[in-house]
Amino acid sequence: MMRLSAITVIIVFLPLIAVAGGLPFSHYGLLDTPSAALLKHTEVALGLGGTSYSIEDTAGTSNMNVAFAGYVEVGLFERGQIGGTYLGHAGFSGSARGLVLKENLSVPGIALGIENITGEKDYEFYRNSEDILYHYPNSQNFSVYAVVTKDFSYFVSFPVALNIGFGTGRFTQSADAVDGFDNPVPGLFGSILVHPGIASEVMVEWDGRDLNAGGLYRINRNFTVMAAASELEHLFVSGDSTSNGQDVMQHAKFTVGLQITVGPFLDRTELDPYERLRYTDDDEALLLLEEYRARAREEIQELESTIH
Repeated sequence: MMRLSAITVIIVFLPLIAVAGGLPFSHYGLLDTPSAALLKHTEVALGLGGTSYSIEDTAGTSNMNVAFAGYVEVGLFERGQIGGTYLGHAGFSGSARGLVLKENLSVPGIALGIENITGEKDYEFYRNSEDILYHYPNSQNFSVYAVVTKDFSYFVSFPVALNIGFGTGRFTQSADAVDGFDNPVPGLFGSILVHPGIASEVMVEWDGRDLNAGGLYRINRNFTVMAAASELEHLFVSGDSTSNGQDVMQHAKFTVGLQITVGPFLDRTELDPYERLRYTDDDEALLLLEEYRARAREEIQELESTIH
């Protein structure tokens, strides 16, 4: 019955994704960057985000617009996941990622991935009669990346995690692009995450071209609400000699989103002893903590025996 209900949810939300478009929360990951955290085997994530932004017409009047984007991804064998995303005029494209090294207490997670797998020569979100000035010199399709993820909460007694990566395509910024800040290393991206509570995250990221900030709140295991402000660099350069109010990519944007996670549908363990203690699935870290505690108890016992 539980699996039937989950499948029903997927069937209902797939049409929403098929008519979507947007920037933040259009790819599985953080705000607009990936991480080395993957879904479990046969676990499914569906996301939908709505982005509001303003743009000036030829008369100089500012108009507010709203666009939508979405993604769907499936975890495979605890080592990878596949799926796709939809971005406005660009349509639907595929994505895939694989885990090179799984994160634990002592080592970071490392993942390799590909996004915007499509035959389109230039995979761009905004392209219509009203947004004719939008253009990135770099092709946006077939973006390859590598990312390193590490949670430092266990070492600095502060709930913080870092991600740093390098990518091509949508992660790069050409010197010819009109943007608020120049990326000194084209393709370099990164983020800082803070966990105010077990169910919440606040993050700031540079996605290779733009500065974004936002957060999320996990209502429960299946539903997560998200919000982000993207392309914040334009707040600092708006109105200068290089800015153009008719260029959609020279405006900050605000996005709200929802992610639904269902499954895993295979190899699911209903008697997970940690299930009620957390919202994230970090069994390995918990097991390692127990091992460290056991070793510490043994060392204490050995010290006590030598003293006596």
